[in-house]
Order: sequence, then structure tokens, then C-alpha cells
Amino acid sequence: MIDHLSAFSKKAVWLKPFFFIATAAAFLVFGYVVLIEEGADKDVYLIPSVVVVLWSLVCTLLLSVFPYAPPKPDKQQRRLERLKIRLIRGAYHLGSWLFCLLSAAALWLSIKLLSVWRADF
Repeated sequence: MIDHLSAFSKKAVWLKPFFFIATAAAFLVFGYVVLIEEGADKDVYLIPSVVVVLWSLVCTLLLSVFPYAPPKPDKQQRRLERLKIRLIRGAYHLGSWLFCLLSAAALWLSIKLLSVWRADF
């Protein structure tokens, strides 16, 4: 799973600026609606901005962490080097499970938030 996430994040690393822009835009919309704009007619943008921030942060996490995952160790490497690579890959393996858990939580939260948003507006 680490190798698949690493390969995908290396191919899609060019999308990172777009996720930063989407995150900043969603924070600006959220801040504008909460702090500046008054009235219930502008509250329609709150939930979509939260969902955009959530998914932008999850995707930025993927693109920021997983391109640096080390490849599997070779048999020609020293035993200490192989152990070091395996420990690092173990940490990336835990990170990949955490990423999958965060993605599932973001999906569940997005579905719930968008169903509330659709019912209200």
C-alpha cells in the first residue's frame, strides 16, 4: 500500500498548489461568512467551505508525506541499513493506515454535512 500511495503522490504532486489555493479560498469564504457578512442568506456557503477545507487538507497530506517513502531494501545493503529502512517503512505503513482512516472519516463527514446542507438549503 505504501508503494501505491508513493507512486500516486509522485505522479500527482503537481496538484499540490491547487489544493493550497482551494484551502485558502475555502478559509476566506468561511471567514467572510462568519466574521463579516450578516444574515442567513450567506450561511449557505459555510458547509461547502468546510467540506472543501477537509478534502484539501487530506489531499495535501497525501501529496506532502508519501512521495518520500523509501523503496524496499535490497539484499546487498548492510543489515543495519535494511533495519533502518524497514523501521522507516513501518512508520509510513502506520501513516498509510492513518491516511485511510482520515479519508474514510472525511468521506463520512462530507456525506453527513452535505446531506444537512441539502436539506436546509
